[in-house]
Amino acid sequence: MNHRQAAVSKAEYRTLDNRITCLLAWPPHEISAWVQMLQGHQQLIACSILRRRHPRPAQLNLPTIGEEVPDPFQVNRPTVPVTSADGRLLTKVHAVPGLTPVVIDVDGTIRCVNTGRTLWIAPGSRIDRTNPGAADQRNPQYKPSLHQVVADYRQHIEAEE
Repeated sequence: MNHRQAAVSKAEYRTLDNRITCLLAWPPHEISAWVQMLQGHQQLIACSILRRRHPRPAQLNLPTIGEEVPDPFQVNRPTVPVTSADGRLLTKVHAVPGLTPVVIDVDGTIRCVNTGRTLWIAPGSRIDRTNPGAADQRNPQYKPSLHQVVADYRQHIEAEE
């Protein structure tokens, strides 16, 4: 079975998943008989769901299938680690496809999470004071619509004041 055949609609998957939820209380031989009554793609989906959800799938006499049907509700979305100002891992945020994840430092400077590169220099920040004129060159190139803010450390400072 190729990858295109393994794809399943969310509605079809949900329908079978709801049926199987009710069947989990049945004895294993009755569940196996129910699966044998299904045909084709529905049988493949039911076998995949039962292998994941039944407490003892080895007791079920399920037909062997070439490839597990993936759960369409369990999408693997990439995540971006969010660290505290001192570098400790706080959490992970789902990355939005097509947007570059950025963090806003305490002084308002915006940096890329992946590379650490400064994308926008806040007026009056430490970088602005040590590199006069750098903000005038860097800031016009920053495009907020292309970036996803995953952490804003300014909020913590303003809340404490």
